[in-house]
Amino acid sequence: MPAVEVRGVRLHYEVQGRGDPVVLSHGFLDSCCIWKGLAEKLAENHTVVAYDHRGHGRSDKPRGDYSVGSLAEDLRCLIESLHLGRVGVVGHSLGGMTALTLALEHPGMVSRLALVCTTARLVPQVQLAGRVMAGMGYLVPYRVFAERVMKLKVLGPSREPGHSAADRVTQTPKHVAYECGRGMLMGYDLTRSVCRVQAPTLILAGEKDLGAPVAMSRFLHREIAGSRLQVLRGCGHVPMIEKPREFTRILVDFLS
Repeated sequence: MPAVEVRGVRLHYEVQGRGDPVVLSHGFLDSCCIWKGLAEKLAENHTVVAYDHRGHGRSDKPRGDYSVGSLAEDLRCLIESLHLGRVGVVGHSLGGMTALTLALEHPGMVSRLALVCTTARLVPQVQLAGRVMAGMGYLVPYRVFAERVMKLKVLGPSREPGHSAADRVTQTPKHVAYECGRGMLMGYDLTRSVCRVQAPTLILAGEKDLGAPVAMSRFLHREIAGSRLQVLRGCGHVPMIEKPREFTRILVDFLS
């Protein structure tokens, strides 16, 4: 499996297609597998790179810094190591936070930006839930934590074959889950700087998203000049699972 060493960590990635490059950045406790349908469709006209954040999927899982800033620096190094030049970036949830940070810190690297179920900061109810979980720490069985995460993410039963969504979440080690969650809670707030985004931007929201409510997507839309906001009706936090056809059509149109 292809991997590239970035800041002392091997990041797994998958590449397909030819054309203008697009990088896909997944969410908290997910992996690049979440992008399968979109990646296959985009590959008809683009070079598509889907990767696993450090600690996730098939990437290395060290202890250490899992802040959004650190993940954005990983993404920068990945793009440079693969010699992709200016790229379109699609980020979901934590991956959207990572993509947004990259677009602000390295605007020349991002040709287009798609923020899927993403916020400029965690909303108060998610912050509170995160602090409770952090306070209980390792007393909480990891599977209970995983099931709570998935209830926030997906409306209705998972459509993933072969295993439950919680099984997929627990493939990410416990130390990564807590450190990554702490990084989002303690160090992520772009509310004052998001207005500096220069790239053409699509903001895609789920109408019933609990983790990244539509109000936060509307805030991003107001702050990012010329951005486009699209809300998926009856959708929660994971539109690539809940509304795959509509989700793919919107992203393909935006990146064309």
